[in-house]
Amino acid sequence: MIKNWIITLLTLVAVTAGSIHTEAQALDWQIKRGEKLSYKISFSSGLTGDVKGGTGVMYVSPTFSKINGKNTYHAILKGGTSGIIEWFYQVENKYETFIDTDTKAPVMYAQYVHENKYSNNDTVYFDQKKNTATYRSKLVKIPDNTHDFVSMLYYVRTLDMSKLKKGDAFIIPFFTSDKVINSKIIYNGIEKVKNNKRGLVDCYSFKPQVGKGKVFNQDYPATMWITADSDRLPLLVEAKMKVGKVKMELIKAE
Repeated sequence: MIKNWIITLLTLVAVTAGSIHTEAQALDWQIKRGEKLSYKISFSSGLTGDVKGGTGVMYVSPTFSKINGKNTYHAILKGGTSGIIEWFYQVENKYETFIDTDTKAPVMYAQYVHENKYSNNDTVYFDQKKNTATYRSKLVKIPDNTHDFVSMLYYVRTLDMSKLKKGDAFIIPFFTSDKVINSKIIYNGIEKVKNNKRGLVDCYSFKPQVGKGKVFNQDYPATMWITADSDRLPLLVEAKMKVGKVKMELIKAE
């Protein structure tokens, strides 16, 4: 259960952040080399109260990387358990993407998953012009502008959300394992969100479709808030589960 809600929460950030697609217009915003965003992950229920469950860090390398002859941004997302949760279950995962500086689409994605005694490392190569992805020597067809787990977090911040209307819904494709997943996301409008470091902040609110299962008992259990300013920071994610609520909150932006 601990593994499920920590990894699911990190996934929700990526899925929701990719919710704005071709309907939006480009802003004068570029990926910032050296940027680092730190998150606190917590769990609460009637039985446990508030418990710190983990940490997440998302950052961009200060230098460009060359992948298949393309100049790319190297972005990393790291997440793991901490505090009392670590007594029962240890998670230390790392996800990397290499984003074309011209198209803002991924060229390569890699993940390094370590959960207790389980570990799994994977790499995906994208050919956006040919609409293909190579995963474990298997060629997979992909739609235009397909993103990975991490690249969507940065792609959305180049887009203008001001033209959206409350209730608008979108479908975004992203690559996971050996297939493309489509998730429906509903825009909830601008809402004020309280942050311990920033006070009340105007944010764009989104609800991604996750689906019922072992962890969630409704199709849209989570809400994500992205700051309604030029920084476009993923500020907060909250998700209601069958056994409680999990929250991921931005605590530091450098």
